[in-house]
Amino acid sequence: MSVSNALSLLGYRATIVEREPVLGGKVCSLHHPFPGPISAMDILVPLIDRVREDPRIRVNLSTTIESWRYNGSEGVAELSDGTTVRADALVLATGLEEVPPSLVPEYGHGTKKGVITSLELEERLSKGQSPIGREMHSVVFIQCVGSRTERRGVPHCSTYCCTSSVKNALLLKSEDPSREVTVLYIDIRTAGPEQEALYREARRRGVRFIRGQPSLVMEKEGKLLVCGENTLLRELYEIPADLVVLATGLRPCSTNSSMFDGLQIAAGTTGFPELYAPVRNGVFLAGSVKWPMTIDEATRDAKAAALDVHENLVGRQDR
Repeated sequence: MSVSNALSLLGYRATIVEREPVLGGKVCSLHHPFPGPISAMDILVPLIDRVREDPRIRVNLSTTIESWRYNGSEGVAELSDGTTVRADALVLATGLEEVPPSLVPEYGHGTKKGVITSLELEERLSKGQSPIGREMHSVVFIQCVGSRTERRGVPHCSTYCCTSSVKNALLLKSEDPSREVTVLYIDIRTAGPEQEALYREARRRGVRFIRGQPSLVMEKEGKLLVCGENTLLRELYEIPADLVVLATGLRPCSTNSSMFDGLQIAAGTTGFPELYAPVRNGVFLAGSVKWPMTIDEATRDAKAAALDVHENLVGRQDR
């Protein structure tokens, strides 16, 4: 949407091809992306309204691009609904998908009640629902689930997880100061002054941070028990929990590999495009299709992508 809005301001017509039945992507599922009163809908609704009301922008929902043919000056996109779109450029903004928590079965997602992912927590909070439908005296966040691992997930840091967990840990602690809230981590990566201030505020409010991922989430006497080792103190821990939140990593969309092959986009070992490989065939990249980004970073990158398209089209006219 940000790319299309920026291109419209530059005088171009744009067509959005959206796989889902609604606009907004992963942000639709978030409660409050950042601390404070601004919700995800506060961010999305004005942008969606601008896109919907802009006569230069056409929106195709529940649709995908089946093929893209480019002759050096113009391209043709075949859509899944049987229609075609002629365009001077194709911008990929496919975003990311969650690493399946089933890749780490010892944490019990899908088999133990009270074990959910960060995105599931966000979705329930955004709908005003209780995360588990009962009182929560103890909440444990487990970081880097399926992230920063070679075997079961992705090798890269997904960038958003630490700040997201700290923000939600602080939210749950603020709701009930007597609630025990613990974050189990490998490294806390809260880059930037606002994120670091958030981390310090969480510690000040009593959120407990323990270095060392757990080895197991088990059930004992009807309660969850998170078991692992504090790698700083070199001592074992067993933490009773009513709710366990898995901060699952983010990876490229599963359909990207075949799409990249068809568009001659070189992908690295992580599945993301190689940073310095040239993009051909009138194709441009925007946002988290490149690597994990925050909302602000993805928005800025989208505007930069729109300028790249503009400069390319102007350059074609000058040749």
